[in-house]
Amino acid sequence: MKTRRYILTAIATCVLTWLLALAGCSSQNTSQSNISPVAQPSASSQVKVINIGHQSGTPGLNLLKAQGLLEKRLAPEGIQVQWISFQGGPPMMEAMAAGSVDIGNVGNLPPVFAQAGGNPILYVAATGSNAGAQAIIVPKDSPIKTLADLKGKKLAIQKGTALQYFVLKALESAKLKLTDIQPVYLKIPDSTTAFEGGNVDALPIGDPYLASKELNGSVRVLVRGSDVAPQRAFYIATENFAKNHPDLVKIVLEEQTKVEDWAKANPTEVAKLLAVETKYKPEVLEYSLKNRPYFGVFEMKDEYIAEQQQVVDLFYSQKLIPKTFQVKDAIWKP
Repeated sequence: MKTRRYILTAIATCVLTWLLALAGCSSQNTSQSNISPVAQPSASSQVKVINIGHQSGTPGLNLLKAQGLLEKRLAPEGIQVQWISFQGGPPMMEAMAAGSVDIGNVGNLPPVFAQAGGNPILYVAATGSNAGAQAIIVPKDSPIKTLADLKGKKLAIQKGTALQYFVLKALESAKLKLTDIQPVYLKIPDSTTAFEGGNVDALPIGDPYLASKELNGSVRVLVRGSDVAPQRAFYIATENFAKNHPDLVKIVLEEQTKVEDWAKANPTEVAKLLAVETKYKPEVLEYSLKNRPYFGVFEMKDEYIAEQQQVVDLFYSQKLIPKTFQVKDAIWKP
């Protein structure tokens, strides 16, 4: 009988202990549920440096670099800006694929080749049309008078750049094919050297080189980009940077918009700033800005996406890219 009483007492003690422990846990959990979670650091606070790609021969981000506005905006956050210069869009896209550039500004074709190659990039904004700043030129005393006269002639083509798209559209307008001419594939700096050395008969090129040649009267324009190939440039970011740091993408675009709003009303001051960045004379840059303005930072509208899709479709039909795809799949959605 004593044994039975002992067992019952022990069981009662265990049950009481378990109930008290359960009550304590319940009380603790209730207390914790009323405490707000500790705020996580923002994406920008985890970034120490933004790597921005810019092209040495174009205004675009060069103006933002010259003004130093982005550095001032990000300094309180302890974020530095690293500017990386390129002589064309294709090498910038390669740098993005390697993770050494976060965001940059390129023409319409480099992101097409990047997307075709599986490079995870996103369109984050568009510029105004820059087609007026492109032309196919010949020496002023050249016997080539029209696009049709290019048949059988050597034409420089800067593969993977917006100028390649311009060439295809220009030839198409003259009912010519690539097989009707002698394409000479060169990088942009090499193409200007070849043109000046007489090693190609015609050169597709843009400002400020185009503006400098027009001002000194050494060339004739066969056709301008705005006549056959309306196009624009784009702000491109890596998918990783745009998705993980949308606040920083917005800051870059906001500061670019501010500097361009100022630039529209101050072409002389802009030309002086860009002269330092591009190594062209201020009068050349001022001529370019006044005659062919293409400033603007715009959201990726449906019409811009449709323009880019036409580029994709053309290059796929010409078998210049290995597959077709939808540009809309690479649009940043902040």
